[in-house]
Amino acid sequence: MGMLAAPAAQAAPTGITNPGFEAGNTSWNQFSTPFGGIPLINASPTHPAHSGSWKAELGGRGFTGVNRISQQLAVPAYRVPVLSFWLRIDPQTPATMGYRELDVEATTQDGTSYLLASRTNKDSNGAYEKVTLTLPDAFYSSSEQQVNLSFLVVEDSSNKLPFLVDDVTMDFRLKVFRPWIPPVILRPTTGL
Repeated sequence: MGMLAAPAAQAAPTGITNPGFEAGNTSWNQFSTPFGGIPLINASPTHPAHSGSWKAELGGRGFTGVNRISQQLAVPAYRVPVLSFWLRIDPQTPATMGYRELDVEATTQDGTSYLLASRTNKDSNGAYEKVTLTLPDAFYSSSEQQVNLSFLVVEDSSNKLPFLVDDVTMDFRLKVFRPWIPPVILRPTTGL
Protein backbone atom coordinates (compact mmCIF):
# COMPACT_ATOMS: atom_id res chain seq x y z
CA MET A 1 0.00 0.00 0.00
CA GLY A 2 1.55 3.30 -1.08
CA MET A 3 1.86 6.38 1.06
CA LEU A 4 0.17 9.62 0.13
CA ALA A 5 2.29 12.75 0.10
CA ALA A 6 1.12 15.60 2.29
CA PRO A 7 -0.13 18.63 0.36
CA ALA A 8 2.41 21.39 -0.07
CA ALA A 9 2.11 24.15 2.49
CA GLN A 10 1.01 27.50 1.16
CA ALA A 11 2.62 30.63 2.54
CA ALA A 12 0.25 33.02 4.28
CA PRO A 13 -0.16 36.40 2.58
CA THR A 14 2.36 38.84 3.98
CA GLY A 15 0.44 42.07 3.43
CA ILE A 16 2.38 45.23 4.28
CA THR A 17 6.18 45.06 4.51
CA ASN A 18 7.72 47.11 7.34
CA PRO A 19 4.26 47.94 8.76
CA GLY A 20 5.53 49.85 11.81
CA PHE A 21 8.30 51.70 9.92
CA GLU A 22 10.87 50.34 12.39
CA ALA A 23 13.17 49.51 9.44
CA GLY A 24 13.11 53.15 8.34
CA ASN A 25 11.94 53.73 4.78
CA THR A 26 12.50 50.10 3.73
CA SER A 27 9.73 49.01 1.31
CA TRP A 28 8.10 52.45 1.35
CA ASN A 29 8.42 55.03 -1.43
CA GLN A 30 8.52 58.66 -0.31
CA PHE A 31 7.65 61.80 -2.24
CA SER A 32 7.67 65.37 -0.94
CA THR A 33 7.29 68.74 -2.62
CA PRO A 34 8.61 71.23 -1.86
CA PHE A 35 11.60 69.43 -0.41
CA GLY A 36 12.86 70.26 3.05
CA GLY A 37 12.41 69.38 6.67
CA ILE A 38 12.84 66.02 8.32
CA PRO A 39 12.30 62.75 6.40
CA LEU A 40 8.70 61.59 6.10
CA ILE A 41 9.53 58.31 7.86
CA ASN A 42 11.45 59.12 11.02
CA ALA A 43 12.02 58.44 14.71
CA SER A 44 11.82 62.06 15.82
CA PRO A 45 10.66 62.27 19.46
CA THR A 46 8.84 65.55 18.77
CA HIS A 47 5.85 63.55 17.55
CA PRO A 48 5.88 60.04 19.08
CA ALA A 49 5.07 56.82 17.26
CA HIS A 50 2.08 54.67 18.15
CA SER A 51 4.44 51.78 18.90
CA GLY A 52 8.21 51.47 18.67
CA SER A 53 10.16 54.57 17.65
CA TRP A 54 9.41 55.09 13.97
CA LYS A 55 6.33 56.38 12.17
CA ALA A 56 5.34 58.31 9.05
CA GLU A 57 5.06 62.05 9.62
CA LEU A 58 3.11 63.59 6.74
CA GLY A 59 2.66 67.32 6.48
CA GLY A 60 3.70 69.76 9.18
CA ARG A 61 6.56 71.25 7.15
CA GLY A 62 5.14 74.75 7.05
CA PHE A 63 5.01 74.80 3.25
CA THR A 64 2.14 74.60 0.81
CA GLY A 65 2.81 71.22 -0.69
CA VAL A 66 2.33 67.46 -0.81
CA ASN A 67 3.82 64.55 1.17
CA ARG A 68 3.20 60.96 0.12
CA ILE A 69 4.33 57.49 1.13
CA SER A 70 3.34 54.43 -0.86
CA GLN A 71 3.95 50.72 -1.10
CA GLN A 72 3.12 48.05 -3.66
CA LEU A 73 1.77 44.75 -2.38
CA ALA A 74 0.13 41.62 -3.71
CA VAL A 75 -3.52 40.85 -3.01
CA PRO A 76 -4.06 37.07 -3.20
CA ALA A 77 -6.76 35.56 -5.36
CA TYR A 78 -10.22 35.22 -3.84
CA ARG A 79 -9.40 37.40 -0.83
CA VAL A 80 -10.93 40.65 0.41
CA PRO A 81 -8.18 43.10 1.47
CA VAL A 82 -8.80 44.95 4.73
CA LEU A 83 -6.49 47.85 5.58
CA SER A 84 -5.84 48.98 9.16
CA PHE A 85 -3.57 51.72 10.47
CA TRP A 86 -3.19 54.01 13.45
CA LEU A 87 -3.64 57.74 12.84
CA ARG A 88 -2.95 60.73 15.04
CA ILE A 89 -3.98 64.29 14.20
CA ASP A 90 -2.91 66.77 16.84
CA PRO A 91 -5.36 69.50 17.83
CA GLN A 92 -4.65 73.05 16.75
CA THR A 93 -5.52 76.53 17.98
CA PRO A 94 -7.73 77.94 16.64
CA ALA A 95 -9.45 74.85 15.23
CA THR A 96 -10.34 76.63 11.98
CA MET A 97 -6.78 77.74 11.21
CA GLY A 98 -5.02 76.35 8.17
CA TYR A 99 -5.96 73.52 5.87
CA ARG A 100 -4.63 69.99 5.78
CA GLU A 101 -6.01 66.84 4.25
CA LEU A 102 -4.94 63.20 4.40
CA ASP A 103 -6.14 60.94 1.59
CA VAL A 104 -5.71 57.17 1.75
CA GLU A 105 -5.76 55.71 -1.74
CA ALA A 106 -5.38 52.31 -3.38
CA THR A 107 -4.71 51.71 -7.06
CA THR A 108 -5.64 48.49 -8.84
CA GLN A 109 -3.33 46.64 -11.19
CA ASP A 110 -5.00 48.29 -14.20
CA GLY A 111 -4.24 51.77 -12.79
CA THR A 112 -7.66 52.70 -11.42
CA SER A 113 -7.34 54.71 -8.21
CA TYR A 114 -9.83 54.55 -5.33
CA LEU A 115 -10.10 56.97 -2.43
CA LEU A 116 -10.48 54.81 0.68
CA ALA A 117 -10.64 57.54 3.33
CA SER A 118 -10.08 61.24 3.82
CA ARG A 119 -9.33 63.20 7.01
CA THR A 120 -8.78 66.92 7.61
CA ASN A 121 -7.25 69.00 10.38
CA LYS A 122 -10.76 69.35 11.85
CA ASP A 123 -10.81 65.60 12.61
CA SER A 124 -8.09 66.01 15.24
CA ASN A 125 -8.36 64.59 18.75
CA GLY A 126 -4.70 64.51 19.81
CA ALA A 127 -4.45 60.73 20.23
CA TYR A 128 -3.84 57.75 17.99
CA GLU A 129 -6.98 56.06 16.75
CA LYS A 130 -7.30 52.88 14.71
CA VAL A 131 -8.77 53.19 11.23
CA THR A 132 -10.00 50.03 9.46
CA LEU A 133 -11.10 50.06 5.82
CA THR A 134 -12.38 47.25 3.58
CA LEU A 135 -11.19 47.81 0.04
CA PRO A 136 -13.84 47.92 -2.74
CA ASP A 137 -14.82 44.90 -4.85
CA ALA A 138 -12.40 46.05 -7.59
CA PHE A 139 -9.60 44.61 -5.43
CA TYR A 140 -11.24 41.18 -5.23
CA SER A 141 -10.17 38.94 -8.11
CA SER A 142 -9.84 35.33 -9.21
CA SER A 143 -6.11 35.92 -9.66
CA GLU A 144 -3.43 37.67 -7.62
CA GLN A 145 -3.06 41.36 -8.39
CA GLN A 146 -0.49 44.01 -7.56
CA VAL A 147 -1.94 46.95 -5.66
CA ASN A 148 -0.40 50.29 -4.78
CA LEU A 149 -1.34 51.76 -1.40
CA SER A 150 -0.60 55.40 -0.62
CA PHE A 151 -1.03 57.98 2.14
CA LEU A 152 -1.09 61.50 0.73
CA VAL A 153 -1.17 64.77 2.67
CA VAL A 154 -1.89 68.19 1.16
CA GLU A 155 -1.37 71.22 3.39
CA ASP A 156 -0.99 74.97 3.29
CA SER A 157 1.76 77.08 4.84
CA SER A 158 -0.16 78.28 7.89
CA ASN A 159 -0.23 75.00 9.78
CA LYS A 160 2.74 72.94 10.93
CA LEU A 161 1.01 70.02 12.65
CA PRO A 162 1.48 66.70 10.82
CA PHE A 163 -0.64 63.63 10.31
CA LEU A 164 1.09 60.70 12.03
CA VAL A 165 0.59 57.21 10.55
CA ASP A 166 1.87 54.00 12.19
CA ASP A 167 1.35 50.23 12.34
CA VAL A 168 -0.13 49.79 8.86
CA THR A 169 -1.47 46.28 8.19
CA MET A 170 -3.36 44.59 5.39
CA ASP A 171 -5.35 41.45 6.18
CA PHE A 172 -6.90 39.20 3.57
CA ARG A 173 -10.26 37.65 4.36
CA LEU A 174 -12.48 35.17 2.64
CA LYS A 175 -15.48 36.71 0.94
CA VAL A 176 -18.76 35.72 2.53
CA PHE A 177 -21.47 34.94 0.06
CA ARG A 178 -24.96 34.87 1.49
CA PRO A 179 -27.19 32.45 -0.37
CA TRP A 180 -30.46 33.76 -1.72
CA ILE A 181 -33.36 32.13 0.03
CA PRO A 182 -36.71 32.45 -1.71
CA PRO A 183 -39.52 33.84 0.39
CA VAL A 184 -41.91 31.36 1.93
CA ILE A 185 -45.40 31.70 0.57
CA LEU A 186 -48.04 30.76 3.08
CA ARG A 187 -51.26 29.48 1.66
CA PRO A 188 -54.45 29.71 3.58
CA THR A 189 -55.68 26.41 4.81
CA THR A 190 -59.22 25.23 4.92
CA GLY A 191 -60.77 23.36 7.76
CA LEU A 192 -59.28 19.95 8.51
